[in-house]
Amino acid sequence: MTPHDLAHRLVEARRQHRPIDVPAPDSLPPDAATAYAIQQAVIAGLGESTGGWKIGAKVPGGAAAGAPIPASLVLPSPARIAHDSFFRVLVELEIAFRFAEAIEPRGRAYARDEVLAKVGVVLPAIEIVDSRFTEWPNVAPLAQLADAQNNGALITGHPVAYAGLARGFDFVSPELELSFDGDSLIPEATGNPAGDPRELLVWFVNHCAAMGITIEPDWTLTTGSYVGAHRLHKAGIVRGHIDGLGEVEIELT
Repeated sequence: MTPHDLAHRLVEARRQHRPIDVPAPDSLPPDAATAYAIQQAVIAGLGESTGGWKIGAKVPGGAAAGAPIPASLVLPSPARIAHDSFFRVLVELEIAFRFAEAIEPRGRAYARDEVLAKVGVVLPAIEIVDSRFTEWPNVAPLAQLADAQNNGALITGHPVAYAGLARGFDFVSPELELSFDGDSLIPEATGNPAGDPRELLVWFVNHCAAMGITIEPDWTLTTGSYVGAHRLHKAGIVRGHIDGLGEVEIELT
């Protein structure tokens, strides 16, 4: 199987709503560069444009990864979505960002202060996690990366200006709530595994620059869950709240 073959299979899995088997070990993407190329091929194969990205890291300062999200799957809150439009539904409460201007690729790296100076707004977000692979979560990391890093959809609340928020907002441990049909989904300990999610924006800008991708100001960049991932087996109402940012809501029908 070639990268083209896997991209085609992932496109058809989405179009036909049929999960696919994980490729044999010798047919997996051989490296992250190939997985990122497959992501772009899937967006193109769907006839979609990019509406956002999910980015994350497992530990502060650790290796980051990301994936583009089709524009049709980035939705404003309150959103109404069919539960069975996904292969599985897991929900995560996250903080998302949009830049105030387009960011073009260039030869030298973007510095942290330079990147943060370009942030326009911050938003509360709920990511729906899904996978096109039947065997998920027992799927090789590079295959998961190729499959949009397990993104199903992204729902965003109202934007809040970053300039007025940055100094007083706790990006590491914000006060928050996530519930399903009124029952809290908050674990005992909360927090983004990457620490301050703004650090991921620096990686993201330079990742896109290396790939020759211009970052558009209407892209929503979500940066990892503060509450883990919670599997939902039925329809219902998911509500999230982050103090200082506001509400985000999904009705799963």
